[in-house]
Amino acid sequence: MPNKKQKKILMCGTNTDVGKTYITNLIIKKIMYQRRVGAYKPIESGCNKKRGSLVPNDAKIYFDTLKGQLPLDIINPYRFQPPISPRRAIKLARKKIYNKDLISHLINFANCDYLFIEGAGGICSPLTLDGLNIDVMKKIGGDAILVAKDEIGVINNVLLSISKLRLYKISILAIVLNKIQPTQPQGMNNKRELEEFTDIPIIQFVNKKKNKTALESLVKLIIKLDIYYNSPTEAFEHSIARSDNFFCASSTFESLPDQILRADC
Repeated sequence: MPNKKQKKILMCGTNTDVGKTYITNLIIKKIMYQRRVGAYKPIESGCNKKRGSLVPNDAKIYFDTLKGQLPLDIINPYRFQPPISPRRAIKLARKKIYNKDLISHLINFANCDYLFIEGAGGICSPLTLDGLNIDVMKKIGGDAILVAKDEIGVINNVLLSISKLRLYKISILAIVLNKIQPTQPQGMNNKRELEEFTDIPIIQFVNKKKNKTALESLVKLIIKLDIYYNSPTEAFEHSIARSDNFFCASSTFESLPDQILRADC
């Protein structure tokens, strides 16, 4: 039976290699002893072949963190060796994997209070034979955390991703700016600039650092979902508020910068 009280967190990215697994794993480590936590990476490509079996890099991190509480085949049921889009890997392997197949595995996480679902690549990366990441996100439901690499060009990537998520009526819990490169151009402050265009909470991480304050801020936003989903009325109001009022800008961005993704427009 589906767990109606389960909070599904959709860990998505503006692109590949932005740190989705890194951020998700930090969150899981922080809350796994207070909540029943699950991790689901439906499809992973670029897997390593060891002793005749494919070993997924990202899903293996979750498996190790959860200390084997969930079998690796539950965390990651579909895996491919070529480091290409999952959809292309599926076609080359002559497999038939559709959105419904990914959804069908959610039953394995019914006992989890929080389920973190990580796609592959960016929100519009091809995931199955009949859908992109965002199509599967929409069918699963839940709140998204958008992870982006803190670099030149990220503002464009984040705003376009927000626009697409808004189009699909997927609520965004937070934006994570993941600073992977230790040095950045003088004067660049992507967090401050993005805050001029959106009221969505923006949390900045420095890759491979402790990030104690940033992690605590992100976890607080996630735990607050318990309040929103205590009753059907609150859940409905939360969904409407985040889907409609939180993103008021035109999806065509014709009115930049006066009417972009703000709650007060």
